[in-house]
Amino acid sequence: MEISHNGKCPSTAGATLPMILGLLLTAGCATYGQSAEQVSAALKTWQRHQYAASSEAGTTPMIVGTPAPTTTAPTATGDRVPPHQPLKAYIREALERNPCVATAVANLEATLARVPQATALPDPFVRNIIRPEPIQTAAGDMYYTLGVGQKIPFPAKLDRAGKVAAAEVRMAIEQLNAVRLRVIGDVERAWYSVYLMDRHLEVAEANVAILEDLARVVVARYEVAKVTQADVLRVKTELADLRNDLDIYRLRRSTAAAALNQLRDYGPAREVPHTQVVDPTPIAVETDVLIRLAETNNPELARLARQRERDVEKLALADLGYWPDLTVGIEWTYTDPREPFKPPINPETGKRMAYNRQSEGGDDNWAFTIQFDVPLWIQKVEAARREARMKLLATDHERRGTRNLVAFRIFDNWARVQAKQKTQRLLDTVLIPQARQTYEVSLTGYQVGDTTFLTVIDNWQRWLQFEQMRHQNVTELDTAFSQLQQEVGLELIRAPEPPTSSAREDAP
Repeated sequence: MEISHNGKCPSTAGATLPMILGLLLTAGCATYGQSAEQVSAALKTWQRHQYAASSEAGTTPMIVGTPAPTTTAPTATGDRVPPHQPLKAYIREALERNPCVATAVANLEATLARVPQATALPDPFVRNIIRPEPIQTAAGDMYYTLGVGQKIPFPAKLDRAGKVAAAEVRMAIEQLNAVRLRVIGDVERAWYSVYLMDRHLEVAEANVAILEDLARVVVARYEVAKVTQADVLRVKTELADLRNDLDIYRLRRSTAAAALNQLRDYGPAREVPHTQVVDPTPIAVETDVLIRLAETNNPELARLARQRERDVEKLALADLGYWPDLTVGIEWTYTDPREPFKPPINPETGKRMAYNRQSEGGDDNWAFTIQFDVPLWIQKVEAARREARMKLLATDHERRGTRNLVAFRIFDNWARVQAKQKTQRLLDTVLIPQARQTYEVSLTGYQVGDTTFLTVIDNWQRWLQFEQMRHQNVTELDTAFSQLQQEVGLELIRAPEPPTSSAREDAP
């Protein structure tokens, strides 16, 4: 459609087009502004909520917001780090320095940059028409036409495209949260690997001293011919084996420390200070509560929820394929005025006849253009709608499968936590105290000749085994608890139970 006008453009038409363009741009800016605020909040203040519950007390679980500090790094100079650095300090440092977190942040910023691209109007166009053979009119010859235009998609299309991009931004935010939780879990597992080796080293070093004392007792009895040389050789063999274990534990600790360092973006040789002993607080909570919390807090489920929002918007956008887009423009045609026709002078009167002088002006030509797309190929639109529907259906299936998997993993990790807690109580209250007492009784009996050396060694080995088992169990308990938090998507406060074990004495 083309509307021509000679002279100036009508004022109403000149004001309508900028108003339409302004409304479209304003809507796009609002979508980008909301997405930018969400990204800013995700980058500046990432909170991990804590969960407190006591199933034995019968209280209702309570969620309290506790900001996880992410701005204060532990003081370090070169390769020197503070002694006894707590686990939370390592987590804080990893969240600031870990390359995977930085990658997720960069991907989030890149996704945010898609919003203004999706909501922007197509580039305007400029059209030049040069006519070697001009169009001849009464006003003059038209040699050149200059046109400018702007394609304006159906307004809802830009809005839907912006909502699709905004949903992808929210997906990227949840992906960042998932990476953060994964890094936290990896740091906790690496830290507990270091912790376990530190405890093994402590137990082994204490047992070296015990065996050295025992060796002196055996040698003294051998010198007075009360025991055979086999007892002396046996205790020396156990000492050599224990010292070899010390070397193995030191090597394994260096490997665990290297894993912890790489999570914090440091070299493998960086010093990791000695860890302090952890006495895990018993945990009391119900799996159905954890599963319900995971429904809204697990980043993987949250990302799929945002993905479904995106797919819904994509389906709505595909439905708009039947609506045509509009292209508006304005054209100016240069007119070279021709000489007006002048009738000859009448020889009888000596005057020229009257004639129309309008063509002397030769005004340039102005035209408004309005163009519509014709969505003629319906099969293309139908295919796009079908694709969007199937994507939405696939996302629904994936959400259901992921929800079931998360529920299973919560149930499995909670079962592991319960099993490890029972083992912990058994070790602290029964196995370790009895094994220590059995060793001490057999040692006393050996010194007076009532017990064989083999019995003493067997009892010592059992005591050592239970002590090592305890530290291994603590590590596995906290690792399972860490994985449970990762599945729920929250930091869980351990609900202390009444103490059921007596105070432990020093390890052997």
